[in-house]
Amino acid sequence: MLLLVNDSAYRAAALLVATYARLGLRHVCLTPGSRSAVLSLAFAEHPDITDWIHHDERSSSFFALGLAKAARSPVAVVTTSGTAAAELFPAAVESRFGAVPLLLLTADRPPELRGIGAPQTIDQVGMFGSAVRMSIDEMLAEMSLDEVTKLAVTTWSEAGRRPAGPVHLNLGFREPFVPTEFSVPDVQVLPQPVTPRPIDSESIRSAAAMLSGKKVLVAAGPVDEPGFAEAVTRLADNAGWPIMADPLSQLRAGVHDRSHVISAGDALFRTVRIPEEPKVVLRFGAPLTSKAFTTWLSDHPHTPQLVVDEVAGRDPSRTAKMMITADPVAFAAALSVEPAAADWVQAWTSADRNAGDAMARAPFPSEPAVVQIMAERIPAYSNLYVASSMPIRDVDLFFPSIDRPVRFMANRGANGIDGLLSSAMGAAAAGTQTFVLTGDLSALHDMSALATAARFSLPVTIVVVNNDGGGIFSFLPLSKLPRHFERVFSTPHGLSLVPIAEALSLRAVQVDRHDQFVKALSEPGPSLIEVVTDRAQNVRIHEEALSKI
Repeated sequence: MLLLVNDSAYRAAALLVATYARLGLRHVCLTPGSRSAVLSLAFAEHPDITDWIHHDERSSSFFALGLAKAARSPVAVVTTSGTAAAELFPAAVESRFGAVPLLLLTADRPPELRGIGAPQTIDQVGMFGSAVRMSIDEMLAEMSLDEVTKLAVTTWSEAGRRPAGPVHLNLGFREPFVPTEFSVPDVQVLPQPVTPRPIDSESIRSAAAMLSGKKVLVAAGPVDEPGFAEAVTRLADNAGWPIMADPLSQLRAGVHDRSHVISAGDALFRTVRIPEEPKVVLRFGAPLTSKAFTTWLSDHPHTPQLVVDEVAGRDPSRTAKMMITADPVAFAAALSVEPAAADWVQAWTSADRNAGDAMARAPFPSEPAVVQIMAERIPAYSNLYVASSMPIRDVDLFFPSIDRPVRFMANRGANGIDGLLSSAMGAAAAGTQTFVLTGDLSALHDMSALATAARFSLPVTIVVVNNDGGGIFSFLPLSKLPRHFERVFSTPHGLSLVPIAEALSLRAVQVDRHDQFVKALSEPGPSLIEVVTDRAQNVRIHEEALSKI
């Protein structure tokens, strides 16, 4: 049989990959395909890049998302043409709104085969629209060596530029796809440093004038940057301010000063038990998980709000008086103000302790108890990857301040449940023990990730709270509908996750006692722990906990 070869396409792909490696790329997620063969082979050959092979493109892209989030560096994803490329769209959206750096490389037919009904050919040019910050369509083999190098440098820099995001390269290839020899080119480009946006001195002066001597409530939203905990707690200590800390702010767990950290803020706003209304709200980062706090902001437009965020325009309550686009770490470190009255922070920390004590020790099995036990048992320097919908709200409400460093992670850019398990697998692939807290629907949405955990022997423990459907809907007005609620919204499935996980070669156990859960958490992963709860009872337990405040 005659074996047709195409060395020019492979040489260009190898140069592209080698340039990415020189710039700092260390991980790529690959799925099988012939049109993407030269890209996959070039990545597989490079000694400095770890390739993670997946069976479906959607899971691959979310794995890359979690890995990029954990590593705080771009990760590449390679797909073949057609609907395979379209599978990257949900992860691209989360990457865009979650400020996670991704390089999306989709192989495509050459221009002469587009639009004429060629198989596995769709319109891939600009297919991700505004979900990506840059989209480029090229025939890689027809580019000069300098152009390929420049393409790599430009797209790498754009993906990592803060706030980070996804970049799309749509690369057309003509047959044949098999090279005669493999090589790793020597590339001389220098790594590109990623620097935060510089701090404007006038913004610092304006903020100081707005905040000095005032009773300020610091609202620390999702900020996953080294140094933020130290910078914002030092500011709060000097100014005498309490910090309402979203779990994704990384302030609730660690060895930093937590004396000003309020972990029961959501409960205080839900029950209207805040000790005194703040005169100013200073928010760092993305909006907080707490709907009660966002509702309070909307209901109190007279309370000035200053937002410091690298991503411009995030103000869902539409109450911000001043919005400063800046690095929260540098801004908190640079801000200096006159302190507030001493009793201001004391009133909040006292209310926080009372609320935390009142809600402690929920009965097991229940969703609040799962969160509280995980807070007691999760090892230092591990990840806790939390699903959107109900789990992140339970963590916000019931996870107390602890002295062990734990990195909280979630896909809260677009707040979807898709790809949660795959994202957590990616975070674990970075080399850190990872615990996952998810509901049954998020888990069922991403079952193939369980096989990934087993196949790669990842250090991950998946805790699934199985309430047989969408538990969050039981807290909404929809639950009062006389018809259709259970079938259309709660969507019960009647499944246990244990046999599904075991069928995918993952060790799994269902627990219904406190001691069983504690034991299962202590065992090394990869594993799945299923805790069966009741949706109606869960609502009552939440109501009882809040009523004690």
